[in-house]
Amino acid sequence: MYRVTGADATPEIADAAAICDWLPEGLSSYLPGETRPDFQNVAMAGHSRGGKVAFGLALGRTSQATKLNFSALVGLDPVDGMARGHQTQPRILTYKPQSFEFIIPSLVIGSGLGPLKRNPFFPPCAPEGVSHREFFNECRAPAYHFVPSDYGHVDFLDDETGGIRGKWTYCLCKNGVSREPMRRFCGGIMVAFLNAYLRNDSAAFNDLLIHPSHAPVKLEPPQSFVPEVEQKSGESLLRRTV
Repeated sequence: MYRVTGADATPEIADAAAICDWLPEGLSSYLPGETRPDFQNVAMAGHSRGGKVAFGLALGRTSQATKLNFSALVGLDPVDGMARGHQTQPRILTYKPQSFEFIIPSLVIGSGLGPLKRNPFFPPCAPEGVSHREFFNECRAPAYHFVPSDYGHVDFLDDETGGIRGKWTYCLCKNGVSREPMRRFCGGIMVAFLNAYLRNDSAAFNDLLIHPSHAPVKLEPPQSFVPEVEQKSGESLLRRTV
């Protein structure tokens, strides 16, 4: 969505809002055949700084809020700057637990290697204090947090990333052995999460919450914030909270 990153992500949030406002009128003409989009069930997702943009849009951190209503939010290793106290504008994290002012289902996927330096010359790609753990801690229920422990911040990307910047993704960040298992897990958990909350089919999502060893990657124990009504229900997505 952007070519050069800077200290202020506000223009990118405004661009995302403009794209969302274009969708109801413009998207259908680009879809094949009789395919029609369902704007009653819109999910938003972003990786790294794009995750910050997605959360910023959900929080209304733009002068012109989008007209679309979002049904779910996914952050793929979101990052809010270089370090606590050195966040890019607009600051998303407040360091107050469950303080985000939206109540939609949220899924945050982190990377276990993201906070680690690849070498002494470059900072970590997803520094502690401004990344996935803090984003999850500020989400309100229902919210879920999965962390593949042996994968890095750019292991969400394709194996082949073109150009100089693409080559640098293998040099700047500490990476896992292979990107394919990370992509497969992220694609699967996102579909399972959206099926659970948009299609009322929670079987696959429940399975990964309760049996994380079923994932194609090694996971830290999943975390969740679950509303009390779900905790008391026999059909709760996860009856233990953190």
